[in-house]
Amino acid sequence: MDEYSDPTPIAAVEQFKAALLTVRDRIGVSPKDLAMLRAHCRAPNHTISTAQLAKELEYPNHGTVNMQYGTFAHHVADALHYIPPPVPSGDAHWWRTLSYGNDAAPQVDDGHYEWIMRPELVQALQEMKWA
Repeated sequence: MDEYSDPTPIAAVEQFKAALLTVRDRIGVSPKDLAMLRAHCRAPNHTISTAQLAKELEYPNHGTVNMQYGTFAHHVADALHYIPPPVPSGDAHWWRTLSYGNDAAPQVDDGHYEWIMRPELVQALQEMKWA
């Protein structure tokens, strides 16, 4: 397991629900944010690459997804009072708030890294009827 693929829970279902509501009330959850969460949550095994997510959302490229996903994840992390562990570069990878990497997968068709949505977040989104 690499440092990006740690499935250890960072928050309970109820904490994710509270964080999502905090983000909604403080900043707002845009239709694009909601579509992104739904697409990832509804993907087979809640697993998707950034390129697949870009295609699903009709974005021009995976960079747009990285930016949107990371920004939304940062808002959720702030609401959870969570800071992802640093990576060798020292940067915080905020996407790790919502998901973890699929290091067990063979190289995906599009060549991009796969994200697995955290099970606690999946359950929170489903119970809230957001996905």
